[in-house]
Order: sequence, then structure tokens, then C-alpha cells
Amino acid sequence: MEFNTLTTTLTNFVGVFQGGYSRLQPIITGLLAALAGIDIVLIGFWWALGGGERLTEVIKKVLFLGFWLWFTMSFQANAKAFVDSLITAGLTAGGQAGGYNLLLDPSRIAGYGLTATEQLAKALDDISITDIGDMFIFGISYLLIMAAFLIMAIQAFLAVLEYYLITAVAGVLVPWALLPQTKFLAEKAIGAVVAAGIKLMVLAFVIAVTNPVLASIHFSGPEIKLNELWSVLLTTGAIAFLSWHAPSLAASLLAGSPSLSAAGVAQNLASSAMMAAGVAGGMVAVTRAAAGAATTLGGRNGGGAATSLPATGVAVSGGKGRASNLSARLAKNTDSGRSPEGSWPSGSAARASAVNTTLGVGPRSPATNAGEKGTG
Repeated sequence: MEFNTLTTTLTNFVGVFQGGYSRLQPIITGLLAALAGIDIVLIGFWWALGGGERLTEVIKKVLFLGFWLWFTMSFQANAKAFVDSLITAGLTAGGQAGGYNLLLDPSRIAGYGLTATEQLAKALDDISITDIGDMFIFGISYLLIMAAFLIMAIQAFLAVLEYYLITAVAGVLVPWALLPQTKFLAEKAIGAVVAAGIKLMVLAFVIAVTNPVLASIHFSGPEIKLNELWSVLLTTGAIAFLSWHAPSLAASLLAGSPSLSAAGVAQNLASSAMMAAGVAGGMVAVTRAAAGAATTLGGRNGGGAATSLPATGVAVSGGKGRASNLSARLAKNTDSGRSPEGSWPSGSAARASAVNTTLGVGPRSPATNAGEKGTG
């Protein structure tokens, strides 16, 4: 079945990115001229200060300058030739020599998915509304199979797009290699092109190997069996994981360490599960916080509610209860002739009475005071 959306989008982006280097060419040329002039001046000073005695070093510097001028001016063509050779190697190793359209036509991979699920889609249309179990199984299987094919197509789309994006903008960094202090910028640009090329080589090999398998995946008839459904799911899922893992394979190839194993699948699944659990936990925490805030706000709006003090068994109601308690303590300290900080000054009894009057608490009887002294 035809599915040309991704290929059309990729073609448009590639055309724009290829024009990007041409639009940057005047900037690259000006930068290259300025840095080359600085380098020539430095070579002249070095020669004048005694370096001219070592004529071999001067010739090396001049040759390097000429080589880098040529390399910078034809950077895009050199990068394309290098990456095309890597893609050719990957396709040849996969048995599809010369099949550049496999990478430049990601819609073909998505079209394989539509062909593979054609019988499954018809079965979904024919299922009665009462067969909820079959509808659920077939629906989930259809989504998973199509997701596998779309992942492979998107991976090819992104890999090609990444290469053209790097070559479009990395040319600005290449002239900086003329100066020893800034040559690391050019090294980064060239390293990015090499990494993108190796990624495309690995992906070209994977697509070349799996293309015949993807083209042959389909259900045998309108009556879909469960084992056949599982076979298609496992096959497409494994190939999709292999395609998705292509950048890691390229990185491991550069680092010299393998990274493809079933543990990687388990790790990815575990990471997805932990992410889902974290999102769910965050939603629960937010819900609890909102409920607690609503409860606190409701208690404050309800007025001076009675607050229980379990440690002493005393109930205080609003501000008046606190005033009565404070008055009793002041009166008790007055009768005993001391204050919490030490001795009372003269007129302490009068001050205690004034506090009782201010707080709205009546005078305390001597019997009450005597009882408090006994309990104290």
C-alpha cells in the first residue's frame, strides 16, 4: 500500500538543508580568509624570529594551510563522499548493494506495515460488538504492529535528516582548525560527520537485512489465529528494537564496546515502567496535597474551633480559654510571691488584677488559689 508522507517530508527537508551550506558559503569564505591571514602573519613572525633556519617546518605549515583551504571550501562534497562510502558498505554487507532508496524512502517501510496489517484491519471491521475480547486483542495487536513499522520508518527518517543537518551547519566550524588554539572546534565538526556516517552505515545494514523480511510479513488469510498474531508481533517488535538501537550500535562501534543484548530490552522496559510509576506517584502526591489544603482552609473558615491538648487533657476554646489560663498562672505566681523569671516587684498583686480585668477574666477566689497551691 502507498504511504508517501514521510518520504515527501524528508525530500523537502533534504533540499532545504542542502541549500543551507550554500547560503553559509560567504560566511565560511570570509572566516577562512581572516584565519588564514592570521596564520600567515604568525608564520612570518616565526620565520623572522629565527624559525627560518628550519625550512622544513615552514614548508609543513604552508602545505597544511593550502590543504585546509581546499578541505574547507569543499567540505560538503568531501563529507558526502565519505558518508556515501559508509552507506555503500552497509548496504553491500546486507546484500542490497546500490539500494540507496532504502534509506531515502522511509514511507516504504511504513507501507509494509499497512500491507502486513491489512487482513487484521478487515478482521477488526468484521468483529461484532459482542466479541469484546477479540476486539480488544486485535485492536491492541494492530496498534503494536503499526507502531513497530512506524518506529523503523521514523528512525530512518531521523538518521538521514541528522546527517544533512550536520553537514549544513558544521562547515562554519571547519576553518577554525587553522589556529592551534581553536582547532578543537573543527575536530568536533568532523567527529559529528563521522558519527552520523557510521550511524547511517549501521542503519543501512539493518534495513538491508530486514527489508525482505518486512516485505514478506502478512497474515495467511482472513481467519487470524493467535499463534500467527504472536509471531507477527514478536518479529516486528524485534526488528523495530534493532532499528531503534542503531544509534547505540554506532556509538558502541566507535567506543569499541558491544551494547546489544536482551538486557537492553529489559532495561528500556524497566525505565518506561519506572517513569510511569513516577508520574503516577506525582499525581497521587498532588492530590493529597490539594486535599490537605482544602481541609486546612475549611477549618480556618469554620471559626475558633476547640483544640484538644492530649498531653494535659485540657481543652482550650478559642482565645478566651487561653486568656483564662494565663490569668490563673499570673495569680498563682502572685500568691506565691514570685514570677516565672524570679521575684515579683512591688505591686505585683495589683498588676495581676489589672491583667485579669484586661483579659476579661473575673477575680479568683482564695480557695481556688489554695487548691492550686496544693496541687502544685
